[in-house]
Amino acid sequence: MAIYHMSVKPVSRSKGRSSTAAAAYRAACVIEDKRTGLKHDYTKKEGVKHTEIITPLGVNIPTRSELWNMAESAEKRKDGCTAREYEVNLPHELNEQQRTELAQDFCRQLAKIHGIAVDLCIHEPTDKEVKAGADPRNHHAHILTTTRKITNDGLTDKADIEKSGRKRKDDLKATRELWADTTNKHLKKAGLDERIDARSLKEQGSSLKPTIKMGKVATQMEREPLYTKKGEVPRPKYNTKKGDINRA
Repeated sequence: MAIYHMSVKPVSRSKGRSSTAAAAYRAACVIEDKRTGLKHDYTKKEGVKHTEIITPLGVNIPTRSELWNMAESAEKRKDGCTAREYEVNLPHELNEQQRTELAQDFCRQLAKIHGIAVDLCIHEPTDKEVKAGADPRNHHAHILTTTRKITNDGLTDKADIEKSGRKRKDDLKATRELWADTTNKHLKKAGLDERIDARSLKEQGSSLKPTIKMGKVATQMEREPLYTKKGEVPRPKYNTKKGDINRA
């Protein structure tokens, strides 16, 4: 069945992150950060199926390097937030073209509503990841958005959704509902009966228990032999407590 997943997090210098590095990694490309002089090269990364930059109607589309260097240059604070990342699950019930059209539709709406630039990157599990235990149905998109509005003159003022004093929970709820509505529209268009719901299981009145986040360490423990010294026999993979909870 189609599942709902959306996570939202800032790309903030206070956490040691940069939008140039984040964009290069998600698009599997090279971006040189003109502010720091660092070159971010992720061209060897696999599993990236589609990438594109989306801007509001009438605004010229910059290159990925131009966009995120503008974002880094626009923020002067050492703890500045240079981008925001949305990660969404793309229904495996849709085919590749339909999943791409769904992600593009959502990104265009974000660009139009907030006047921002959106960097869309669609990923799928690689053969290596599937062999190690990843779910082959885990099609998903990483969506980086600028925190400032974009015009043909570049990035300007902070987007309204990014301004201080706003009720972040209300903004997040609206975006989560937008993703659910957009996804359901595309599932219906494809002639499918599946639907997703942005509400929690409790809010839906469901008796099902939500799964918990596995995290990088637990996932590696289940998919790969634990690290051992060179020449020693690797310790076997094993089921973690978190994994057992989710399987149950």
